[in-house]
Amino acid sequence: MNILEKFSIEQDKINKLDYRGFDNNSAEMLKQYQLRNSFGLDQNTKIHRIFQKDFYTRDIAEGYITLPQAAASVWLDNLENPLADVVGFDSLSGGDIDIGFLVRSFYALCWTDRALVRPQDWNAFSHGKKAVRISTTVGKLMDRMMTQNDGSYMHRSWVVNVEYKDPTEIMAMKTPVNAFNHMESSGAMLAASAAVVQTKYSHENEVRLLMDDSFSPSIPGIIYESKKKLVRIPFDWSGFVDKIEYH
Repeated sequence: MNILEKFSIEQDKINKLDYRGFDNNSAEMLKQYQLRNSFGLDQNTKIHRIFQKDFYTRDIAEGYITLPQAAASVWLDNLENPLADVVGFDSLSGGDIDIGFLVRSFYALCWTDRALVRPQDWNAFSHGKKAVRISTTVGKLMDRMMTQNDGSYMHRSWVVNVEYKDPTEIMAMKTPVNAFNHMESSGAMLAASAAVVQTKYSHENEVRLLMDDSFSPSIPGIIYESKKKLVRIPFDWSGFVDKIEYH
């Protein structure tokens, strides 16, 4: 069963809640959307992330979590967020259509479900600085990213197992037809497209947090930095970290 099939199963449960009279402000509906937007990941799945210690300390002190834009220029990977540079042709006007705007609003943060940390992990993510590795669960992350004070919570945040593909397969995704095929009302297929990564990174076992900032109004209290290459989202760190390691 692929991630979109798992998504559909949880969507069916949302439809049933809606039929029974639950609205999006109910605790039951919020929880079901959290399950849906996790693409079948169990809420108790343990996930881990290495932060540079200074950035982590700042986020804790100020009550935010910071996500970089899911862009090739930010991640230094020309195949990152593969639909972001797709352009189509408008036969009526004779001009180009910017299709990539559909996914350029995504911000992302890399986690892993691999329990054991390797020495090379520290080198890859600490960039020579003091670092920490924290452990939590998918459920705790979604509890904080999807809240009822955000009127668009059901379409905003996603946690998904990264799909690793050969670079030639990712390049083949970069077509207007494929981009249009990813358009549907929930945003799930666009989120899934932004979690496709080159096979050379498969050792990371990445679980990706995505936040779609295209909906208005934005999450209350967010702050943009570095010309919107970073977004800082209000975040409740209390009880979030189950384990911490220092390096």
